[in-house]
Amino acid sequence: MTDSNAAELMRLLTAKWYPPVIGVLADLGIADHLVDGPRPAGELAAAVGAHPGALHRLLRAAVSIGLFTHDGSGNFGLSPMSEHLRSDRPGSLRPAAVMFAMEPFWSPYGRIRHSVLTGEPAFDQLHGMSIYQYLSENPDQAATFGAAAAAFHAQAVTQIAISHDFSRYGTVVDVGGGTGSLLAAILRAHPAVRGVLFDRPDVIAKAYETFEQEKLTDRIELVSGDFFESVPSGDALLIKSCLHNFSDAEATEILRVMRRATPPEATLLVAETVVPSGDGPHYSKLDDIEMLVIAGGADRDEQEYTRLLTAGGFSLQSVTPCGERFSLLEARPAG
Repeated sequence: MTDSNAAELMRLLTAKWYPPVIGVLADLGIADHLVDGPRPAGELAAAVGAHPGALHRLLRAAVSIGLFTHDGSGNFGLSPMSEHLRSDRPGSLRPAAVMFAMEPFWSPYGRIRHSVLTGEPAFDQLHGMSIYQYLSENPDQAATFGAAAAAFHAQAVTQIAISHDFSRYGTVVDVGGGTGSLLAAILRAHPAVRGVLFDRPDVIAKAYETFEQEKLTDRIELVSGDFFESVPSGDALLIKSCLHNFSDAEATEILRVMRRATPPEATLLVAETVVPSGDGPHYSKLDDIEMLVIAGGADRDEQEYTRLLTAGGFSLQSVTPCGERFSLLEARPAG
């Protein structure tokens, strides 16, 4: 009789093979080449410049985990899962699949023991610099990272925009808001609100297009800077998916900078993955390991965020779930 526990452990161990297989098939654009219907591996190999036998082996493995289909006569096709790897699909996960398999994000896990023993990111030990410095020096990979983050969080962006009454505010400042997808969603959902997008100069330079496409340029101000030094003031200051990238000390420093820019009557809104109580599975519990190994930050539970906000000069008022992964923490200036 097969030991089911051993079988499940083996399934978990072999899961390390999934991201590289999915990633290279995404990078090669296999899903795009199957939009018009199933094709044999040899034909796909010729289209993408791959070795026919090697590509067949990868596709066979991908079929076994439900990523593609096989008709039994040599033709491979799209499955409901691989539809999400198509480049022309809104919110495509192709960039995320490529990013998860990219060497800079994959190789630090070979040194996870260093992170466990020291509490420091293995990425820094391996590459001799932080992930943020690495991305600033490698624009192509930074672009992939940015596209992956946008797609990965696309659903959450919509849910955050409608989960809170942003119409209460005249101006919403999105701190570390990237190219502006969340702020644009908020402005679309709340026509009377104006927005300020704040991020690094190299990021802000790419953000205008987001608001131009949405015809929102008359309601937006783009400001560049460093959120460790200063941020713009507004009726609500919003920060999403930033604090978890940093240690408690660094996150507290960011919050203190934001506190100086927050008038007594204004609101702080923190959109982050909050680790739920209990021992059940949740995205945040593994994303937290990514933060440990790659970024040096942490996913936190509600109590940890309460302590962090208090240290930063804020008082937590409420936590609103925004879908499966994110929550919106509303806080007010303390004292």
